[in-house]
Amino acid sequence: MKPNVKNIVLVTTFLVVTTFSLFSSSPTFIIPMDSFIYDDVEALYLVSGYGTPSNKRPWSSAEATLILSRIDESRLSDGMKEFYQGIKREIDKEVRYSYDGLVDLGFYFDLNAEMYTHSNIDEYTHEQDWVVGFPERKPMFRLRFDMSFSDFLYIYSDLQYGRNRFRFGDDFGRFNLSKTEGIIKIPSGVGSYLINSSIYNRPFLTNWMSSTYDIDFQTPKRALISTGGDNWNLSLSRDKIRWGNGHSGNFVISDHDDYQEYVRFVTFSDRFSYDWTNMFFETNIHTGEGNSQDEEFKMFMAHRLEFRPIDRITFAISENVMYQNDVFSLRHLNPANVFHNLNSRTMFNAIAHVELDVMIIDGLNIYGQFVLDQARAPNEGATQADASGYLVGVEYAHSLSKGILFSSLEFATTSPALYRRELVDFLTFRRYHGNGTSFVSHIDYLGYEYGGDANVLQLDVAYRLPKDRIIALELIWMRHGEINYFTPNSVVNSILEASPSGLVVQENLSVALSGNFGIENLISFVDADFYANLAYVGKRDYTKATKAYSNENSDVQFTLGVSFTL
Repeated sequence: MKPNVKNIVLVTTFLVVTTFSLFSSSPTFIIPMDSFIYDDVEALYLVSGYGTPSNKRPWSSAEATLILSRIDESRLSDGMKEFYQGIKREIDKEVRYSYDGLVDLGFYFDLNAEMYTHSNIDEYTHEQDWVVGFPERKPMFRLRFDMSFSDFLYIYSDLQYGRNRFRFGDDFGRFNLSKTEGIIKIPSGVGSYLINSSIYNRPFLTNWMSSTYDIDFQTPKRALISTGGDNWNLSLSRDKIRWGNGHSGNFVISDHDDYQEYVRFVTFSDRFSYDWTNMFFETNIHTGEGNSQDEEFKMFMAHRLEFRPIDRITFAISENVMYQNDVFSLRHLNPANVFHNLNSRTMFNAIAHVELDVMIIDGLNIYGQFVLDQARAPNEGATQADASGYLVGVEYAHSLSKGILFSSLEFATTSPALYRRELVDFLTFRRYHGNGTSFVSHIDYLGYEYGGDANVLQLDVAYRLPKDRIIALELIWMRHGEINYFTPNSVVNSILEASPSGLVVQENLSVALSGNFGIENLISFVDADFYANLAYVGKRDYTKATKAYSNENSDVQFTLGVSFTL
């Protein structure tokens, strides 16, 4: 029997983490990715002329403290000082219970009530058809627990009761590509994926439920152990993670799914930071839909250098590789290695990217990303498709009364072959289990949410007030070519035209107006959030040969919710 390589790596890393923790002395709290701290700090940096903070997330409390310390509070207006103090209080928030000054414990209970309704139940029958999809929807309730030991070790976990991504009654299909033709590395005709959902096509639904067929067994959604010092952090996490300043997504690591699993080492100073991340994935290799284990491993080895030479410029570069095999070798787990030189196509696929943020004047920032998976060298023929993408955008922030008016305009384009090179690709799988459904595979991109073969234009306008109060408008226009998860690799890598490729182009438009109003201490020891999202979604197909449109349809979607934290 082959050892479970992923478990060996995780256990080894855990022992390293706990050993290193004996020699560290700094707060190691990891700030959740849904915290208002990130958007408030970014807006405060822009409006105050400090450029952009670190574009890698999540931050530890030590790194967040360093980032906030760059801002001279005495230069801020009264309204901006309220933002500053709100961020500082959140970073320095004390846990609820302390024992002997050595152990701190926190227990929290979240109760969420959400309702969803939409107008087109016949053609909008999938999670991806919704602006507020599975990762954004909150569970019925959630228990959160965290613990810190003498400020050198932090542990967090949660337990929730919520709807699953799939349920009994959904329409499922079978993978029909052979092992050598596509991304699904299982025998043809084995394994299930979603075609139509019996949840997302309903005219009205809430997150409250009683049927056990609907329970999401993928819990905890967030669990981590962290240790660190004033200028470093080491964590083993099931959590969201993101690299980049993109509003429509980011090319190497993006946070659009419910979580990722990784071990991460970060060191940081005022002008420089280094991030070494190793992410672990299911490979979806099994002969049935039961509890059979994976027969090989897949991990993403990534290292990122981020520079801040002056306050108004942030520059980052990363060089990374997807590693897939049935035998694991520690000799490849070297953060100083040049991953591109691991050039065995049967085991590795390298990808690199650069980011640049430049603040032109106070409040105005231009930014961009470029990602390269594969390019033709000068001496190579024109038979292999380029696999790359770029993103450019502009942000503007301005203080208005007691709040900050924030806006951004962004354009991104990805080539058809991006993430889809032969043998080893950058797609991820997660098997969700439910009563009556056994295991169902969810397929996603590790990087950009819309994958390759896409052109995306996104406009965001938001007015932010302290204490997590916001009203926002989001507009997304996308044109997508013929490439999808099930297109054989041989077809993907033979497409030499620019995106969107194919005879028929899919065009999508979404316009969403959302708001959130947070109230601290609504009742003694009870915080509350009231939120809503009203969206219009339109779709149509464009035929290049006839320059005609067809299959036009639209949907109006409304989400309303309230959350209480005890």
